[in-house]
Amino acid sequence: MTRPLLAFVGTQGEGPGQGIHAIHLAPQSGALTDLGVVAEEERPTFTLPDPMRPVLYAVSEVGNRDARFGAIMSYQIAGQDGTLRPITRRRTGGGSTHLDLSTSGQMLYCANFGGPNSVAVPVRADGFLNPISAVMTTQGTGPHKRQSKPHPHGVTLDPSGRWLLVPDMGADRIYTYRVEGDDLIPADPAYTTYPAGCGPRFVLFGPDGRFAYMLGELSAEIFHLGFDDATGALHPVAQIPLDPPGADHTPGAAAYGMSKDGRFLYVSNRGTHDIQVFAIAPGTGELTQVQRLPSGGERPWGLGISEDGAWILVANQLTGNVASFRVDPATGTLTATGHS
Repeated sequence: MTRPLLAFVGTQGEGPGQGIHAIHLAPQSGALTDLGVVAEEERPTFTLPDPMRPVLYAVSEVGNRDARFGAIMSYQIAGQDGTLRPITRRRTGGGSTHLDLSTSGQMLYCANFGGPNSVAVPVRADGFLNPISAVMTTQGTGPHKRQSKPHPHGVTLDPSGRWLLVPDMGADRIYTYRVEGDDLIPADPAYTTYPAGCGPRFVLFGPDGRFAYMLGELSAEIFHLGFDDATGALHPVAQIPLDPPGADHTPGAAAYGMSKDGRFLYVSNRGTHDIQVFAIAPGTGELTQVQRLPSGGERPWGLGISEDGAWILVANQLTGNVASFRVDPATGTLTATGHS
């Protein structure tokens, strides 16, 4: 009998009995079983499994709108039932919101939405988080009502591991830092600027590092960018809108994922409650939409791809559910399983 796949779901839960959930996914059918809360935590929105060891990293996203400090946590994944044993909890700044881990597993990076800063944290072999080794602060505002101050929303290492990109939703900028050991050095120039009010949220790289894709949360667009890994420089290639012409809802792009082979990009649109699938052209990185389908709920906020690439799970904020989708490896398209 094939063992079920284990996934962890961050939430916006607050108070006793709230926190990180574990779920089982049946690898034949996509059926989902909620294993319950496996770590009580306040607003543990983003979770990141370590690909090399049984460790889970997560944020406590408090302090976006007040003076509280967010945190990052590390847990030992103690078994297939999703049991989590706390290893470390470390304050990082206001609104800890997104994480990325170096390929060596020795450095963890965190964007603090309310900070407004991003931090570097050395990681021991057992998953223990050492004290913060670098803090980089962003600046700037934008015309949108949610852009009254800078809001670093994501952290992404390029495939070479030499550059860290920090999209700032409040400033309409992507900040770039050179990675030097456990330190971060601002690139020259320190940032690139994007259309006013677009709200940079996340960045993903193609596997060869020549192209990056920035998700504009507030304008619901994908920005196709060229990248020079010798200098860390970004340059615009194309803009791809996610909303249909004439849409009258409030734009809101949210979740982002790429197939391991770099052939397909998956994006969620909170305004239309759907998932969009794009094929990535080899050589040019050009995006072509190949599918648009309902997210299995309302306001799709998070998206995760299984290690084998066969499944995608979508977390829908407004309806409070996680839905499973089967991935066609040849076409990249998704089939809703109906399980939630």
